[in-house]
Amino acid sequence: MNCDLGSNLVLARGLLRLFKLAVIDGHRGVADQLLCALEQLARSEPACERMLDQAYLWSLGRHAGAGSLRTPGPGPQ
Repeated sequence: MNCDLGSNLVLARGLLRLFKLAVIDGHRGVADQLLCALEQLARSEPACERMLDQAYLWSLGRHAGAGSLRTPGPGPQ
């Protein structure tokens, strides 16, 4: 894994966690901006798409009454 990819994955995980916290705390505008940032990052680094998918799925699950702050780990290398 190169440095840029590693940094982007760390950034994506951080954005995902902040997105979840913003939704939980009711800061929908902030959550929307964080989701936009995650979308842009996933467009520029396809390896980050997993975190974007997690954000979408978590958001759907949250609206259905489920949800967790657990963010995906680095996965296989």
